[in-house]
Amino acid sequence: MQHRCIGLHPTEHHTEVFMSTPIFSVSARAAIARCTELCAAVVLSASLLLFATGCNLVGGASKPATGSHSSNAGNFTNTVFIGDSLSAGFQNGSLLDSQQPNGYASLIAKQAGFKLALPLIAAPGAPAVLQLVSVGPPAVVKQASGVTTGRDDVTVQATDLAVPGHLLTDLLNREPVAIPTTDEDIITDLVLGFPGLALGEQYTQLQWAEHLSPTTLFVWIGSNDALLAVHSGMPSSMTQPAQFATEFTQLMQAVQTNTTANLIVANVPDITLVAALTPGSVLLAEYSQSSGIPVAQLSTELGIQATDLVNATGISEIEAILAGKQAGPVDDGGFLSPAEVATVQQTIQQYNTAIADQVKAVGATLVDMNTALTQIHNTPPTINGIQPSFAFLGGFFSLDGLHPTNTGYALLANIFIDRMNAALNTKIADVDVSAVATVDPLFPQNLPKSARRTFIPATAAHSLDWMLTAHARNR
Repeated sequence: MQHRCIGLHPTEHHTEVFMSTPIFSVSARAAIARCTELCAAVVLSASLLLFATGCNLVGGASKPATGSHSSNAGNFTNTVFIGDSLSAGFQNGSLLDSQQPNGYASLIAKQAGFKLALPLIAAPGAPAVLQLVSVGPPAVVKQASGVTTGRDDVTVQATDLAVPGHLLTDLLNREPVAIPTTDEDIITDLVLGFPGLALGEQYTQLQWAEHLSPTTLFVWIGSNDALLAVHSGMPSSMTQPAQFATEFTQLMQAVQTNTTANLIVANVPDITLVAALTPGSVLLAEYSQSSGIPVAQLSTELGIQATDLVNATGISEIEAILAGKQAGPVDDGGFLSPAEVATVQQTIQQYNTAIADQVKAVGATLVDMNTALTQIHNTPPTINGIQPSFAFLGGFFSLDGLHPTNTGYALLANIFIDRMNAALNTKIADVDVSAVATVDPLFPQNLPKSARRTFIPATAAHSLDWMLTAHARNR
């Protein structure tokens, strides 16, 4: 039984500059809120009909726990994923049904032969997907027009419960709401709200994970806690390590006590390597060439050093300064200095120490994503004769600069698979990364020859402001 929310009239728009633009416009928020009400009505009607005929909605009821944590090692009969956008298959600034199956979770499911229910979101996605208009240089990225109608099928209970934008505290505490009013309410409802809201099941990610009684539970959370520094340019905006350790302990103790799942837990990668941060040296060279201003003079005027990492705010301010619309230098929130980068990395290491301690305490399997991705960054594999990079249009990151391409997700899946094979004695075949790259529209071999690895356009980098701005997330 397939259901989509109906009666919505998408508004035509292209977003040129995102700045602090929300995930949806005011009209779009109203449309999605109405969609939530309509979908809830559909689910409730369907549940009453199925109850009358002795049937149940897909995945609606709690399943009995089976086995034990150790005996369920390699048992993927009922597998659940919790986390953030990386585990949701988020890509090109959007949760979109044509992209979600390319995420690492779906790839692992395919390779291991188990079913994974995704909360598939109708085009143009939530938010509307980013599109590469021109590789330039400079590259041009725009947001697709229209507003999503919501879930493709609101009767399906997702087993990939990961919600884009969620911090660790959100995984523990944020429930779907009947009337969404913030961006994070909307995206949480789209993932966690159906069919549960209409059935009186208003659960957080953690609560759903317990309710679904998984045999295997994948946990990857914490990247957004660190990425707050990328958006703000301030390491102090990151979740404090003591709070993170306390909350992660709570998470591990809960899933250890309330489920019999074998636990697969990944740690936090070095988020200073993302394409959403551009080295000052790259920007100074590019803008010096386009403006005719010598690099040394430009560095002084902008207050940007070659060793700084510049975020979306910084790129926007640089363009405004060069256009005479703003006085220099770039605000401190527009970049991370080398000292700030070191602070971010040290904080992530504290997160990962807390994760490792708790993984050991509950006997889970640790996937060291931090080390694995740093190795790929430093020594990239050769794929179809090409070594992908973490730069914009380099092959690993999609158009939003934070989430992987299809090829990047395939590499992530293999990191998980290789670790499970080593730790759990599973025999899961790796994803054929070469085959994925061959048809990946953002892998360098498939881009026009004029494309080059450069810096992310401000329009694309600002597309995730809703996800990383504490004020916008109503925290």
